[in-house]
Amino acid sequence: MDDHTVTGRVMAVLEAVGALEEAATLAALTRHTGIPKPTVRRIAADLAARGMLNRDATGYRLGPRLLEFGAQAAWQQGLRQAATPYVQDLFARTREIVWLSVFTETTNVVLETAFGTDRVDDMRRPWPTAIRGAHFLATASGRILLGDRPDLTEYLRSRPLPRMTPYTPTQPEKVLAAIDTARNAGVAIEHEESMRGYNCIAAGVHGPDRRIIGVVGVSGRTGSLAVERLARPLLAAASYIEQAFHRTETT
Repeated sequence: MDDHTVTGRVMAVLEAVGALEEAATLAALTRHTGIPKPTVRRIAADLAARGMLNRDATGYRLGPRLLEFGAQAAWQQGLRQAATPYVQDLFARTREIVWLSVFTETTNVVLETAFGTDRVDDMRRPWPTAIRGAHFLATASGRILLGDRPDLTEYLRSRPLPRMTPYTPTQPEKVLAAIDTARNAGVAIEHEESMRGYNCIAAGVHGPDRRIIGVVGVSGRTGSLAVERLARPLLAAASYIEQAFHRTETT
């Protein structure tokens, strides 16, 4: 909604880009924000020049400077600092990709990763980030968040679910069942459901109010990662991260 202030219009454009699953065109941004198209073009171009947005032939996406700001904010709030030793410990144990992410209103932002030289190419692959995007439903981190935020599942019944791999569940009842399983177990497991050839396990990190603020997880190639064996160490790591984070919040 256009509130006719400079800050409000910049925020409206950023929020619209984040809310759209595909690259945001000027027409889509104009429609979502209600701001005149020439103004949207000027704001978007300025944000792209500053690294707040990325622009290509298909439109605009959120840019790397926002990731930097998000990581800095999380570090200042203590979560990344609290989690880093446990992310490193999990990597030493698994030799797979270990990660910590946090949630904004629209996005799953990766704050910390640990991986070896044999996983560099894996990290270049796209990872679903939009928490209101249908692709997010197939991810382990998505199921952890949706188990804590059932309001985000309402759109399941109103849109078709894409099949990203032959193993992606597309029926709403199967997706909801997977979310319930993750909620009850404390961990979410996926086998090649969001990305062919990769398994993943994730556990939630809770804030002082017991709401989930982030996820710690392990991702790896199907042939080398037996995710079920990692449930207990992953839950332990999530608990240790929470305790360390809560200590920083009270000091």
